[in-house]
Amino acid sequence: MEDFKWTWETAPKAPGSGIVVVRFIDGDYKVLGLWARGGYDIPKGHIEEGEDFFETAIRETEEESSITALNFKWGKDHIKVDRLIVYLAETTQEGKVVKNKHSGILEHEHLKWMGWDEMLEKTYDYLKPAILWAKEKVLSDEVKDS
Repeated sequence: MEDFKWTWETAPKAPGSGIVVVRFIDGDYKVLGLWARGGYDIPKGHIEEGEDFFETAIRETEEESSITALNFKWGKDHIKVDRLIVYLAETTQEGKVVKNKHSGILEHEHLKWMGWDEMLEKTYDYLKPAILWAKEKVLSDEVKDS
């Protein structure tokens, strides 16, 4: 993989992966948002040596939200947004923001479970296609189940 220096500015172009994590709360699916630098993010990060995109997504979700119980009930297909591969998974865990075990810094200020519309309104523009893709998958599944 080419050498690529990750920064907040290069994040949308850095090769990496993440997960739109949803949780069934009070009869609806809520989306996990991680607040950082003026917007809600999803758990994601750059590929480390020896990892594939899927392994990276799982590792980053645990590192950034402490969520380890992931159910890929919609399958393991993904959407590609620039150089970011995004999966969709459900959890029953609350999650919590913790310091990065390597850098010792807090990458996000807090997390929030929110509705699709709020997440779309408050997330970074480059992530909106991934949020819309996940919303469509979850809502089409809910229609089938009803």
